[in-house]
Amino acid sequence: MEALYPYVHIIHLILGIMFLGYVFSDLAVISALKKRFSGEVAQEINQTLGKRSFTIFPLTLLFIVLTGGMMMSRYINTEAGFFETNLQKILVLKIVLALVIVLGVLYNLFTKVTKRPKSPFMQEHFHKLVIVLGLGIVICAKVMFWA
Repeated sequence: MEALYPYVHIIHLILGIMFLGYVFSDLAVISALKKRFSGEVAQEINQTLGKRSFTIFPLTLLFIVLTGGMMMSRYINTEAGFFETNLQKILVLKIVLALVIVLGVLYNLFTKVTKRPKSPFMQEHFHKLVIVLGLGIVICAKVMFWA
């Protein structure tokens, strides 16, 4: 694993940028388009983007989780411990923040597949929550090596 770590790290960073970039563009640009246009045009924009995001968003997150798990095993394991150092404590916080995002995406996938309505919170505020949690994850990723 030690030889693969730099490559896994690069893949993890690129996918993280793509993931948060999509969420940011949805909040900053796409939501403005949806408000600007009404009726059929807004619905067509939503459907077109929804098809792509339904494919890309979960797959990107899956690979972020997989690469993150691979990297995590370097710092948290039975030999190194779990809460022994500040780095490990911050890494666990980072994992908890990521888990909230994963659970939200799984909930959204579940509602999409079962054709159930999303809760109003998830419909209106989930991407805002993802941005806040994502920024927290990025800050934790940087700070954990200072500790």
